[in-house]
Amino acid sequence: MRSIVTYETQHGSAKRLAQIIANKLDCLCINVDTPFQAEDESVYDNLILVFGFRGPYTAQLTKLFMNKMKGKLNYKNLIVVGEGLFSEKEFPSVAKGIQDMASPYTFHSYFMKGQLRVDTLTPEEQALLGKFSELTGMKITDMGEFKEEDAEEIASQIEELLTGLSVPEDPNANQVKWICTVCGYVHTGEEPPEKCPLCGQPKEVFKKME
Repeated sequence: MRSIVTYETQHGSAKRLAQIIANKLDCLCINVDTPFQAEDESVYDNLILVFGFRGPYTAQLTKLFMNKMKGKLNYKNLIVVGEGLFSEKEFPSVAKGIQDMASPYTFHSYFMKGQLRVDTLTPEEQALLGKFSELTGMKITDMGEFKEEDAEEIASQIEELLTGLSVPEDPNANQVKWICTVCGYVHTGEEPPEKCPLCGQPKEVFKKME
């Protein structure tokens, strides 16, 4: 099976985690802002999504990435890996939200304690922390530590997991597929729908996929 690791990061630690996983699996590692090559998206069986997680509103780029793929990642083995501070309680709901954006063959999630380095934050994030400190009287300082051994352990767990998974099979692989040339929605069936359920365009805008 072929794997690919994607990452979303602003401060670098999620990228480090993603690279450690990719090195263990000997596979490609890309930023979610990097699009798949058109000929590549069908050849990957396992997708590992890695992102820095600091609260319920993170992982937005990862969600946008999933939305851009518009179902192309269905029937893949999907693995979500979060890295951050004090977020174990919120992480499952965010991971489930990402899972719901696809129809994965199997789904698995991992969380790793990470770090916060105040001087690496964006001006917007520093302003938010300043307001939080002002309201609570708590001074926000560097917290946590990125531990290479923890990242290696997660990478080993994922490697072991993948050895026991089978190659995903798309039940619609041999059926006729139609793509909306306006929004990219893919329809499976002998004929295109009367109108696109996403953008509302008539059936005439659909093109048969080879």
